[in-house]
Amino acid sequence: MGNRGMEELIPLVNQLQDAFSSIGQNANLDLPQIAVVGGQSAGKSSVLENFVGKDFLPRGSGIVTRRPLVLQLINCPTEYAEFLQCKGKKFTDFDEVRQEIEAETDRVTGHNKGISPVPINLRVYSPNGNTPETPDTHLTLS
Repeated sequence: MGNRGMEELIPLVNQLQDAFSSIGQNANLDLPQIAVVGGQSAGKSSVLENFVGKDFLPRGSGIVTRRPLVLQLINCPTEYAEFLQCKGKKFTDFDEVRQEIEAETDRVTGHNKGISPVPINLRVYSPNGNTPETPDTHLTLS
């Protein structure tokens, strides 16, 4: 058995992060998080995909990740993804998740390889998500 109080707190923290993000503010909460940082082509995307168990991040040469990605990984018996900017839409095809990341990046940064600090918020529901033995994982790709 996990810590029941923590299990009940996780969805509330996710809602707080979403609310702050939707008004363009940072939720400066001191909570367990994993930040994946490194040089270009250092394998940051591969680390995140290994946590999720799916290939879903854009690939290519040069600068591919042009916006931070805040990834909330949530334990669920079925696999799907939701973006904060696409309320109510469930993505079950992870190729479509990749396409949405690319489209949302281009929407803010343009097609000219611009960079923006505005994050993309992605929530992935998966059997690979947090469990009582592993705390909620908030992964950030920068």
